[in-house]
Amino acid sequence: MKLQNSFILREYLRPQNLPTTWCPGCGLGAIMSAIVQAVHFRGIDRRDVAMVSGIGCTGRMSGYVDFNTLHTTHGRAPAFATGLKLARPEMTVLVVMGDGDSMSIGGNHLIHAMRRNIGLKAIVVNNAVYGLTGGQASPTTPVGGRTTTSEPGAFERPMSLETLARAAGAQFYARSSVAHVASLVKLIERSLATPGFSMVEVVSNCHVLYGRMNGLGDAAQMTHAMDASMRRTNPLLAKRAALPLRLDAGGVGHPAASVQDAAIHRDTRLERGVIFERAPVADLSARYRAPRYEREEQ
Repeated sequence: MKLQNSFILREYLRPQNLPTTWCPGCGLGAIMSAIVQAVHFRGIDRRDVAMVSGIGCTGRMSGYVDFNTLHTTHGRAPAFATGLKLARPEMTVLVVMGDGDSMSIGGNHLIHAMRRNIGLKAIVVNNAVYGLTGGQASPTTPVGGRTTTSEPGAFERPMSLETLARAAGAQFYARSSVAHVASLVKLIERSLATPGFSMVEVVSNCHVLYGRMNGLGDAAQMTHAMDASMRRTNPLLAKRAALPLRLDAGGVGHPAASVQDAAIHRDTRLERGVIFERAPVADLSARYRAPRYEREEQ
């Protein structure tokens, strides 16, 4: 971490709650730093920011940052955050969740928060496993991934947050990783500036449970591997990716790849910083406030 960023982070922490309970090398520290930097660079007063979290390793984050914070029950962070945003629509409401917290136990709450387009800013940490509760398989555990509840290897197809966000009507979605913190900060900044519901998925590492069971090495090795497994979003590379695949370009001594092999290759690579942003629409927070409440306040 750069010295300047460490000074920024220090100003937004609750020192009485430190050190954190996260394992050494956990990506959650980098994610917390990226969130703080995004809030700082956007010039948002910390008194106007609320962070809502659920249960899990990610859920501990709300206890360390010096925002208005709410530590809720497992999977219910979007529901609590929705109520807060309706009561205080002028506030920036961050919802930090893990992959199991958001997509398994809290799946319905997340879907309806996106459908309603309430102006929440969700940060979902995807480490492919339930970290705090014992290393069980999560909705994002890849096929073949070994966990404490899938020792022979997971066989269920993992969920795609991007597909879910598109289908449910999220206003903004992006993906980065703990190996690309600079881009992560910029993506969270864009999320904060987007009206309506926005989401940033962060691919992270759980080297203690998932990494150890799958022979993926320590935290540094898992983080380094993310750079090879995630596409970059250089505009030129994105343009090339849109062109038809040249399946006959194997060259001398290299047989042409089949269509099926090419499809598998595409599906096994996570895209770094994938962004889609819909045409701007109004944040509907105020619409859900009953007129009688407005009269009572007046």
